[in-house]
Amino acid sequence: MHSQDFPTLDPMLFRSLIGRFATGVAVILAKDDDRPCGMTVNSLTSVSLDPTLLLFCARNESRSADTVLRVGRFSVNILKRDQTEISNAFSGRGDVASVPLLRDRGFLRLADASAVFLCDLHEVFPGGDHRIILGRPVHMEAPEGQVDPLLFIGGQYAQLPKPPTDRLTC
Repeated sequence: MHSQDFPTLDPMLFRSLIGRFATGVAVILAKDDDRPCGMTVNSLTSVSLDPTLLLFCARNESRSADTVLRVGRFSVNILKRDQTEISNAFSGRGDVASVPLLRDRGFLRLADASAVFLCDLHEVFPGGDHRIILGRPVHMEAPEGQVDPLLFIGGQYAQLPKPPTDRLTC
């Protein structure tokens, strides 16, 4: 069978089915004339270790993505389980002004994230109604301690169960 033998796919069914794949949640930030600009993404993925590259996808009409492309650098901030308000703020459902931000080496970043990557824009590819944006990290860091990510699945936030604090060691 060839692809032309199949009916056209329903975009809403596609969205529903791909929503069964759990992802992490991150906020992409850029500084535009000293104004914060950002977007929430769940399309973040590593691409390459040599050179070190990561990617995220943004809608073609995204003004935040336009800023990232114009400025040529951005931060990737991986969110923790208790940061749904930050995710909502940068997805247009909350108050961005209330989110604590830091200026770091010429980048704008979250004051408190699970991990942070400061990236130079590497390359951009068309991806249908989205752009595929590759970044090359120039600095990365994470606080000490346990990873406790904010997840997204089925159109809603989720968290991993917290591991017990009284684990036995051998």
